Amino acid sequence: MPSRPLHARPHTLYLLSSIRRFRRHNPFTIPLRTVPIPVLCLISKGTGVVHINDMMHRIEPLQWLFLNHGMTIEATFHSKDIEYFMIIMNPITITRRKSEWQAARNSGVPPLPPGLVSISDGGQVFECVQQLYDSSQSKDCTSQAQLKLDLQFQELLGFIMRNSDSQQRTASLHSGIDHSIDYMNKHFQDKISRETLSKIAQLTPNAFCRSFKKVTGTSPTDYLNRIRIQQAKEKLGPDCSVKEVAAAVGYGSEYYFSRIFKETVGLSPSLFIKRERLRVATASRVFFQDNLSSIGMNAVASVDCYRYPGMDEAEYNRRMASQMEQLRLAKPDLIIADYFHTSLYDALKEFAPTVIIKHHLDWRVAHMNIAELVGREQEAVQTFNQLDERVMDVRRLLQASTLQTSVTILQIVSTSIRIQGTVHHPLNDLLYKALGMNPGDAVPRNKMREECSVDELPAPQTDHLFIIKQNHHPQVEELWDQLQQAPYWESIRAVIHQQVHFVQNWLLMSWTPQGRNRILDDIIRILGR
Repeated sequence: MPSRPLHARPHTLYLLSSIRRFRRHNPFTIPLRTVPIPVLCLISKGTGVVHINDMMHRIEPLQWLFLNHGMTIEATFHSKDIEYFMIIMNPITITRRKSEWQAARNSGVPPLPPGLVSISDGGQVFECVQQLYDSSQSKDCTSQAQLKLDLQFQELLGFIMRNSDSQQRTASLHSGIDHSIDYMNKHFQDKISRETLSKIAQLTPNAFCRSFKKVTGTSPTDYLNRIRIQQAKEKLGPDCSVKEVAAAVGYGSEYYFSRIFKETVGLSPSLFIKRERLRVATASRVFFQDNLSSIGMNAVASVDCYRYPGMDEAEYNRRMASQMEQLRLAKPDLIIADYFHTSLYDALKEFAPTVIIKHHLDWRVAHMNIAELVGREQEAVQTFNQLDERVMDVRRLLQASTLQTSVTILQIVSTSIRIQGTVHHPLNDLLYKALGMNPGDAVPRNKMREECSVDELPAPQTDHLFIIKQNHHPQVEELWDQLQQAPYWESIRAVIHQQVHFVQNWLLMSWTPQGRNRILDDIIRILGR
């Protein structure tokens, strides 16, 4: 009888990422797009039509939509007075492995059936949403305020789930899917058919496949492959052949197993076995070489083939030739590249097997993905723990002194001036959430950033202004000259003349442990002055 895997079925929590309100005073259309993250949407005013996964629905006031990752949506509003709220959710999957609990940011079982959600008491729910939105607009960025906001969201989500007309049907559906997942975890070594799983879920095979994807976000086959590949990663080693591991986790074909393994992990099984001894190069704009260094591995080459704004064709070609020559001389066994290098995948794999790390707003996800590729997961966890302790030390220092003042980040790029917001970027999260610093009045709330021309810049109501100049190309210098001659700069000189600070590119530095530590050093050095 096959043994039970050493991990329990994962559980998913949905946390609040942000809430946004949109208002329009004319009919408009939302073009077809794919939903990148789970979203709850409340139509508070207006009517129209929405297509969700090519199915048409009418939308009316107090209508709820739940949009899961990977769904497609297209909407047309007919009214002149339109208002809707979008609640962006952050799914955290918690899994127990042996005696430890592990958390990861990825999709799992959604809290509601995707699509239209019918609520029996729409008016009361709208009041809860309005209160949540009002709380999110507060300038209080303390941990207590964030905790209050999280609790408000959990109360709202719980109320929607309890009052959803489809809750009973959804609970029954989830129960059948849960039983099928339990069966996969127990019998992953065996041949498992769609018919077997659908009987366990008490659905027809076609209905089971549709429901499984709605609930989990993936097909039964892909989910089973994920279980098997995770087991294979734990079994692969010098003392066990790839063929033996393939058979042990339920694959009759070594070739098919190797193909699925590489698609899932990024490395072939044979390369995965010796991943701790590989000569690794990086191709990254966001300093992947620092990620490797923080877990005890030095990159044999570090190239950056990103074409920066303002870089002409000749300059870019010279840069590319130099970077490619570095890779040729280094002769790496593996290249780890960021998403900025996706278009260069074919060129990079000419030098060595190449893995493109998917973009994620949480820098820890990319860091752990890199660590897993080179067998340094424990070192990555230690890096997280050490950095968390450092952040808490700096936060306590800021809170216990007069250094707790408002800050604004201004970035000058080739075409505009950007004001960093409070969310959706590692730098924003570090400053305004982890360190609990106060955003200046002009800092956009619940947005990553806001782009402005020199004439559109709002008044600099802030105690400290940090300025990042992206590069030294003529367009950037021209925009910088315009800013210095504008009334905005005069107001800065009058209000915070002694508190303007030019810093390195904190935006890029915030993606790595070393970069975040250097930002912390800068904050203490500058604000401590």
